[in-house]
Amino acid sequence: MKLLTPVFLAFLLICPQAIAMKGIFWQPQLRDNQVSEAKWQSLMHSLRREGFDTLILQWTRYGDAFTHESESLALQQKAAAARSAGLRLIVGLYSDPDFFTRQKQPAAAQANYLNYLRTQDISQARSWLQKSGIEPDGWYISAEIDDLNWREDTSRQQMLKWLGDTRFGLAAVSDKPLYISSFFAGNMTPESFAGLNRQVKERGINVWVQDGSGVGKMNSAQRALYLDAAAGCQTATPASGIVYELFSINPGKTFSASPKTESVITALLAKKSSCHKDSLYFSLRYLPQALGTLDRR
Repeated sequence: MKLLTPVFLAFLLICPQAIAMKGIFWQPQLRDNQVSEAKWQSLMHSLRREGFDTLILQWTRYGDAFTHESESLALQQKAAAARSAGLRLIVGLYSDPDFFTRQKQPAAAQANYLNYLRTQDISQARSWLQKSGIEPDGWYISAEIDDLNWREDTSRQQMLKWLGDTRFGLAAVSDKPLYISSFFAGNMTPESFAGLNRQVKERGINVWVQDGSGVGKMNSAQRALYLDAAAGCQTATPASGIVYELFSINPGKTFSASPKTESVITALLAKKSSCHKDSLYFSLRYLPQALGTLDRR
């Protein structure tokens, strides 16, 4: 084994994020609690063999889901198994099923709602630490930032205040890196979208940009403009990484999705940033290794 030189070791201590993360999102569902301990442990070890180093729990509470003791205990046990398999843990907090509707309220109501999300996230972080005893390697805010609802200055300033206040509140509970994801649908120019992400980053929050390939609202050339502006290798692009979508939306009025082909997923998993940005994948449910363990509905 090649020993680290003192200079390189010092660099890692000063800049721990110079080593990019390869993470997989797990969007917990109550039905996942039925997965046996043996199957889950096998899946976690297969992630390590695949080269993943981090599991991101998208949330630890979804509305009222995972509020009952037996539900939260099963989630904690799965998180502990991931840690035992050698994976780092980014712990998501509270997710409101109505977020994408309630974020559109008039200014005063919107401010009250964002304050509500902040208090729920901080409360959930305290609860997680007290009940699980598992210190996370980072926190994740389950609400997502889009390029439509925060274009007006009043709303944007409220959003940025909410995120900044949440950052300080969570640091008081356990001071870990904080993450959030953002996505685009052509409602801003690529440069404006990058600027939005930069403002979020300036509040001390790491932003992961979703690549949009699974949703399919834009073609690859259009998506590349946004990804390059926000998460490319140019100087000072704001995003910390890219979330590669392993699914494709099925046609129809009701939302449903299916995994991309195994060859496409294999190609996506091989992607590596040339500028030390994180590579994240959504989601565990669509990985070939999860077939037969996690329900894909």
